[in-house]
Amino acid sequence: MKGIRIAAYITEIIVAGSTIVEFVEKYSSKRKKKDAASKVDTGNVATENP
Repeated sequence: MKGIRIAAYITEIIVAGSTIVEFVEKYSSKRKKKDAASKVDTGNVATENP
């Protein structure tokens, strides 16, 4: 019985960890979009100035 309880606790920790990772990825995607936009802007500046 103790082994089953330990396995259940480990499973809960893994599920909670994956949920946290999903939230972090969801909210950090806004930052990635800003970074991508800034990279595009620097590329446009380089092509406009010969």
